[in-house]
Amino acid sequence: MFACQDVIEMDISKRTVKLLSPAANIHTTTYTNTFWWEQTEGALEYQLQIAKPSFASIQQFILDTTIENNQFVYTLATGTYEWRIRALNGSSQTNYVSRILYVDSTSSLSGQTLVLASPVNNYITNITTNTFKWDALTGADDYRFQVGTTVDVVITADSFTYTLGEGIYTWQVRGQNTSSNTLYSSRSITIDLTAPGSPTLISPLNGATQAITDTLVWNRDATAIGDSLYIYPDSLISAPVYNGYTTGTTYIFTGTSTQDYFWRVKSKDTAGNWSGFSVLRKFWVQ
Repeated sequence: MFACQDVIEMDISKRTVKLLSPAANIHTTTYTNTFWWEQTEGALEYQLQIAKPSFASIQQFILDTTIENNQFVYTLATGTYEWRIRALNGSSQTNYVSRILYVDSTSSLSGQTLVLASPVNNYITNITTNTFKWDALTGADDYRFQVGTTVDVVITADSFTYTLGEGIYTWQVRGQNTSSNTLYSSRSITIDLTAPGSPTLISPLNGATQAITDTLVWNRDATAIGDSLYIYPDSLISAPVYNGYTTGTTYIFTGTSTQDYFWRVKSKDTAGNWSGFSVLRKFWVQ
């Protein structure tokens, strides 16, 4: 009975999502708003939609996204919008609950928030040339883009492609016009070009005799997050009988009786850098 309860989902079809913010029919000069609602018991995710000016008379379908948390930040231009939300799980869903939002025009960018799109915060990569993107902001004539103290450019587009060397950087952007500007919005990016050290094979020892089913064991460098294991039927290492990626440092292998096998491992770090291969070891299945 308990096993059945583990897989039966709550029926949420008669529940109602409670909207928190923005308030119903509110007029705001804030272009970037946080759409916020209470968590619904039994829900696994929420579907948020925004239409202009309403769902009954759609001129523009602005947004249709599914998220797991109960907040979503989005930037809108001046206009009238209807936003709605419903809760979902794998077997049921609530009805939509909606509100009208009026975004009024203002020439002042003070107090506005510029939303950064990509790369995500604390992004780690081995790609040196990246495109930095943000949401276009109504009222902004251009954007000031900075990386640390070395890059400071003004551009009219809502993205900028730049090449960085290895290191940890803070990049930031603000919207601006002739009379005002937003505060900077910032994120961190790490360019990592250094490969992890090669893994060390632990067991079986080179030339060892193994049972048909046995465990291969190795150690990886502290900077690595996973490994690719190769097992070959001969020393030519041209056609592996097994090649797989694992975040562990052991693998249970079943071989063929009276067969020689050769194995080696290489590691990958968070940025996607691969180490060199470990030494090649041989074992014999008894």
